Order: sequence, then structure tokens, then C-alpha cells
Amino acid sequence: MRILTVGLGGAGCRIVDRLLAHDRKAHVHCVFGVAIDCDAEQLNSLQNVPVDQRLFFQPLDPSHPEDLAAHLPSEEALSRLQALDDGDIDALFVCAGLGGTLAATAPALVTCLKKSIAEPVFGLFSLPCRDEGDERSSSAADQLDTLHGLLEGILLYDNESWRGRVPPAADDPGISRQADLGALVGLRQSHPVPLSGRERFYHDYNDLISRRFTLLLRAGEFSERSPDDLPEVVLDAGEILNTILGMGFITMGYAREEVASERPIDLLSRFRPGTPAVQDGHLKASRVVELAKRAIFEEISTPTKLEEVQKALVLIAGPSHEMSMRGFMTVRKWIDRTIRGLELRSGDYPVSDTRFLGILIILAGMETLPRVEELRQARERVRGRGPDTPAHDPGT
Repeated sequence: MRILTVGLGGAGCRIVDRLLAHDRKAHVHCVFGVAIDCDAEQLNSLQNVPVDQRLFFQPLDPSHPEDLAAHLPSEEALSRLQALDDGDIDALFVCAGLGGTLAATAPALVTCLKKSIAEPVFGLFSLPCRDEGDERSSSAADQLDTLHGLLEGILLYDNESWRGRVPPAADDPGISRQADLGALVGLRQSHPVPLSGRERFYHDYNDLISRRFTLLLRAGEFSERSPDDLPEVVLDAGEILNTILGMGFITMGYAREEVASERPIDLLSRFRPGTPAVQDGHLKASRVVELAKRAIFEEISTPTKLEEVQKALVLIAGPSHEMSMRGFMTVRKWIDRTIRGLELRSGDYPVSDTRFLGILIILAGMETLPRVEELRQARERVRGRGPDTPAHDPGT
């Protein structure tokens, strides 16, 4: 599945930057996009978005200095996206951090894009943490409710659910802030500026989002794989789109486990008398089931109840000799019997040069989510206080 992306604001631009970073590591490129921000420093700090695909803007009209939506370079963004479209694009994703200032301009951008782009337009959004305050949560609720009626689907990642649980990303050039201009032009030695704890969390968090999302995109490009990595159950772009198209809220769960590589001696041991072949099969099946449970209950982008899901998609990825079809079918039956809808799609993604086995699960079509309701409750508190009422101090 090949997509165009638009990063809007600091959070959205960083997500697109990490999507491109992971996408460029693969033989098949599935992600193309632009970044839009009114913060020049944030745009300059991006590592992977091409310079000519970074759009900087600021309001110039003195009579409306705060009207960002009116000055958003939507037409220019549309022109850049159309130039990136080679005719083989399946969808467009707008990426942003809800509750932020520029996220409020997303509806105007989406409306402009949908007028000229035939592909379905989705959202990939992060939700604010509770300690960012009710005002930000209220803004996020307003933005989400507006976008819900404009987009074909909204994939949500909840910052609050992932605090303290994001594994460190692999070291790369993006783990430190850029040095100042004097160091960049060689006037003095450049020393990496360490990231703060909060910056490190968001770097690792964006890396986690991007790693999972690009795995799903590559799985849909089965025709580009080597003969040794062809799937038994094909999961193409059409299957992915049919799962999420018009489904409102979408969540993504993923869990993986390191597995031992298969050595030639292991292949020979299968034919020796007395080897625990039956037990090995059971253990592999159990591992697949446990990974699926972790993906749904622990490693989900935004928590939801399985019984409220309308459509689901299950993908198993990793070395083919570690994939248990018995475990995979058990997971399929469990999810199929539990969700309220009738549509479940699945596929496998054999990868010979990895040491991990993973399960990725898409859940779509929920009418609401617990964290979305929290944001709406925060909005009611803000409206109940009124503009002149001080916010409640949680420390009192």
C-alpha cells in the first residue's frame, strides 16, 4: 500500500519524518509526503523530509494575525502532493497532534485536498496527555469531532496510554538536536545536544508509530517481494483499505518477540526419531496467540473494547518457519467470534532476514473510544467553568 502524507505542525511533521526514515530502509518505498509548519526551526530540524517538500508559512495580514487557517498553504501543498503522485497511490494520510494550534487548521486542509485528490483521505493523529490540561484536551475534542465527519477514517495514538512504556528507538541521527549554524557551517566543532526526557519520549514514540505503520504498508506490497518471501495468505492494499475505509475510529495493536534463527542443524533434527516436533508446534502456536493478546490488550495504539469493533485485520510477520498457521487460525476465530461486525481480514508477511515474529492487528469501526470520551468530558468542564473561571488546581 502506497500513501501520500501531510505533516501538520510539530507533531505531525515529526511523524512524517520518521515514516520516511523507516520507509527508506526498505527496498520498496511506500511513503511520500510534505511537512507544513509555521515554526521554521522545527522544519529545519527534520532529517528525512526533502527540503523542497517543507512548507513554511506565517500570517501576514495585520488585521487577522491569529487566523492560521486563512494563511495555510493548502494549494501549494496540494501541488506538491500531486507532483509526488505517480498514479500508484492508494490513500492520503494527514498527520497531526490533536490539541495543537496547527491541528485546528486540519479541517480546512482536508477540505481543500478532497476537492482535487481522488484517493481516500485518512487521519493519523496523536491525542494529548492528561497533564497538558483541560484546555488542550478540549481543543483536541473539538478538532476530532470536526475531522470525524470529513475523513474516511482516523487512526489514533494516545500519548497518555504510552507514557513510560515506549521502548528506546535504535540510535540514528535524529536522537539529538541539531547544532547551531556556526557548527553546521564548520566554524567550530559540532557537539550533539542531548534530548530532554520529554523530547526523547516523543522521538521514541514517533519511531514506534512509524515502525508499525510502515510494516502494514509493506505487507500490502506483496508483488515486490523475493520468491522466498511470498505469503500464503495475500494481504494487498485493497484488503487494508476495505478494513478502514469509512470506519471512523481506528486503532492499531502490535506485539513482537525475538525468535532464534533456524540453523541447518535444526532442519536435520526434524527427521531424527524422538524429537519434540509436536511440542514445538504447540509452543509456536501458543506464542502467536500470546502475541495477539498483547497486541490487543497491552500494545494497542488507543485502548478499545473488542466487542465494539466493526471490522478487524490480522497480520502475522516474521520468519516463515516461526509462523504457526494453527496459532494464526486460532487468533482469527477468537477475534471473529468477539467483534460485533462480520468482516475479518488476515494475511501473512514472511520476512527471511529478521529475528522477530510479530502480530499486527487493526480494529476499526468503533463508535467511540474511552480516551475520546475523556477528551469530551474535559471539554464539558472547560465550558462549565466559563472564560473567567480559574481552572481547578489538581494539587489542592
